[in-house]
Amino acid sequence: MSSTYICKCCNYKTDHFYNIKKHLEKKKYCKKILSSFQYSEDQLLVLTLIPYYDNIHSIKIEELSHLEKSNILSNNKKEIIETLYEIDKCKTKTCKFCNESFSKITDLRKHILVKCFLDNLSKKNKLKTNEININDNNINDNNINSNNNNSNSNNNNSNNTVNNSNNFNISIEINQPQQPIPFDNEWDISKISNEKWSDLLISNIMYTSLLEEILKNEINLNVIIDKKSKSGYVYKNDIDKYIQMKLKDIVDSTMIKLKKHLLDINKDQINKNKFPEIITHCRRMIDKKYIDYSNNNNNIQTPVMNLISGIYQNKNDDAVKIASSMNNKNNNNEIIENENKNKNNGINNLTGF
Repeated sequence: MSSTYICKCCNYKTDHFYNIKKHLEKKKYCKKILSSFQYSEDQLLVLTLIPYYDNIHSIKIEELSHLEKSNILSNNKKEIIETLYEIDKCKTKTCKFCNESFSKITDLRKHILVKCFLDNLSKKNKLKTNEININDNNINDNNINSNNNNSNSNNNNSNNTVNNSNNFNISIEINQPQQPIPFDNEWDISKISNEKWSDLLISNIMYTSLLEEILKNEINLNVIIDKKSKSGYVYKNDIDKYIQMKLKDIVDSTMIKLKKHLLDINKDQINKNKFPEIITHCRRMIDKKYIDYSNNNNNIQTPVMNLISGIYQNKNDDAVKIASSMNNKNNNNEIIENENKNKNNGINNLTGF
């Protein structure tokens, strides 16, 4: 019975655990394929570390419903991979965390990834909390009780996160999402009120505020961001569907479109009894902010990329639902995935853009 490991993020395939281990330990994150966005980081990790046997995956996504939107395992990826590597190397069938024995190594892997590692992590965190309470000599009895209650509450909240059993489903819903506007086209801004436009034009964060308003309209959700690999997917058109782009290219195009909308509306204000001086000042600020961004100054460009991509990423779930709905309706249409190298710098914070 042949086994195959497949990276659920990028579809990298190998017959050996050691190769998938090296793949996951690379400093540069692999670029997600579009279908991987429906899973949490922890679900992707588990699905990658458990092999296929004769092209049949030995775990079902339903078994990982408690890891929906979870990143607890991925935050401890190094320890998990080393644990599984020891199992693979020594051919052991006994769990080092709870000493339970299994007849198959695959069953032991599933046991650790799906349940036991999380249980062990929870116990460690509880012990650390208890140590802090015991060693703090300034805490009176009432405070100790209060802290224990808070600790239990925090542990319960953590367990609720881990054991959240709501199924993540991006399949077709009763109310079908609209097909998005192609990324190369202008957004639909018809739902933004005149009052909101007046506020946007005099705002110190006019570009990011406008993007947030634009993405409130479902038809404008044509971008899916993967910050880890500094890339994303954009809806191209009805034929090509979604294509992969560098994060910087997505942000560059976004800034160009935002500038155009801002200038168009600013020009429209001339005929609405607005003070000419205010209109002129707003136009200059629109131009200045774009020039500051486009001058390739990393102190401005990098944090602006963080803000723009963050706004897109906040809408990822809705954008993924739309992409999935379109794919379900057109199963015979191929999703184009253009592999591009991304050379973006680190991300910082920025205010006033």
